[in-house]
This record gives sequence, C-alpha cells and structure tokens, in this order.
Amino acid sequence: MASYHLNVEIVSRGKANSITAVFAYTGGEKLRDDYEGKTHDRSYRQDVIYKEILLPEGAPHRFLDRQTLVNAIDASEKRSDSQMARSIKIALPNELSFEENIALTKEFVTENFIDIGMCADIAIHEGLLDESRKPINIEAVHERQNNPHAHIIVPFRTLGKDGFHKTKTQGRYMNNPSFLVMWRQRWAELQNREFIRLGLPIRVSHESNATRGITQEPTAHIGAGAMALELRDVRTDRGDVYRETMTRNKERSRENERDMARYRGHERVRDRSIERSR
Repeated sequence: MASYHLNVEIVSRGKANSITAVFAYTGGEKLRDDYEGKTHDRSYRQDVIYKEILLPEGAPHRFLDRQTLVNAIDASEKRSDSQMARSIKIALPNELSFEENIALTKEFVTENFIDIGMCADIAIHEGLLDESRKPINIEAVHERQNNPHAHIIVPFRTLGKDGFHKTKTQGRYMNNPSFLVMWRQRWAELQNREFIRLGLPIRVSHESNATRGITQEPTAHIGAGAMALELRDVRTDRGDVYRETMTRNKERSRENERDMARYRGHERVRDRSIERSR
C-alpha cells in the first residue's frame, strides 16, 4: 500500500548545520569541509542506490562534481547564520519500478527547482531493514521494512554560467509556506498520475488525516539515529512513540471492525424483521 511523505528542512549555519556533512550523508561520500576544516566520511554507506546532480541550463559542468559544488555553496555564503539549502525527503512508491521512481523524482525536481535556475542533488536510499538485524523490542517498527526514499538538496541561490548568484531572492521567497503546500500537493499528483497509468486502485494525498476525516494517527518519523539504537535492542523515545501510535491505530481499526460487525448485525435483524412482516 502506497504511503505519502514529503518533508522539508532548512540547512543553516545558524543551526550548526554543515552543508558538506549533509551532502556526504545523503550521497554516501567522503567530502572535505573547507569552512569547518574537517572531513565528513560516509563512504561506508551501502544503501545509496542512485545519485545525480541536476543543473539548470547554462550552468558550468564542473558543478556536477559534489566536492566542487559544496565548496562553491560554502564560498557563496559569508554569514555565520546563513540559510544554505533546502533538504527535502520524499517517500518513493514501492508500486513503481526503480527506473520509474528515478524518472518521477527527476520530474518533480526539474519542474519545481531546475526550471527556475536552481540546482539540486538527488540521492535515492534503498530503505530496507536487514532481516538478520531485527531487534526484539520494535515489532511495530519493522512492519515497514521496504521504505525507498529520496533526499533532495537544493541550494538557496540560483546557479548561472558564472556560478552561484550574489543574492538569493528566489530562495528566500520560497520560504513562504505556500510553496511547501504546492510541493506537497504536486508530489501527490505525480504519484497518483502514475498509479492511474498503471491501472492501480490506490491513491495518496498530501492532506492530513484529520482533513480527510481519517481517525488513524499519523506515525512520527523514527530517524536513522534512533533506528540504529533500536537495532541494537536499545529502546528509544522515538521508538516508543511510534509503537504507542501503532498500538492505538490498531485498536481503532479493531473498534471500527467491531462497529461494522454490529452495524451489519443490526441490518440483518432489521431485514429479517421486514421479511417476517410481509
């Protein structure tokens, strides 16, 4: 069953974020951070199954190299509290093939960012939980074992033939919450278009469960750090919140089933009563 997820965070020096560390993590690479004077090595990661840098028309091809790109982003930002990039994470539908998910992700990124002069780095993570490492205390969590997803890093500044623009008017303008709503809606529309094309009777929505009249609670994201602890049989607050939410949702589902059974029972009694009265 398809699930919907799109989350956006700001990579900011004011939050002690390193743009190089973010690129190294999402891309599974070893990158040198000239601003902080340290190296971030995530080359051991085995779950990065696809990555690509997309550039707007006219941008120098040298920015297709990640080290060159992160160096240029850092060099373009002078302030110690600079907003440097948006980090977007989207869940990819298991119903699509690997190639279809790549094409869909690139379509979303191109129409929302590349076509207006921005660049973006895409990294797709496999999102599989190793069956041999299942912890004993997170039963509800490893019901979701196949969670392919894409990380999209979009610098705030537009990119032209001379490099990053001196101002980031476009990037700041896109801090307006209406853009987040637009991105979330568009990602749902693109997935649903593909489901229709494939003849699949499933749909996703960017709207909240409450808006859609769904009683189930949305589950909170556990995160890589907490999941790593849970995999070592160490209970975490995030894991507990996830388990508690899943337990409540299961009880709601059971209650709904009981309500439906009672309703069907009442309907049968009514039908028999009507039949006897004839």
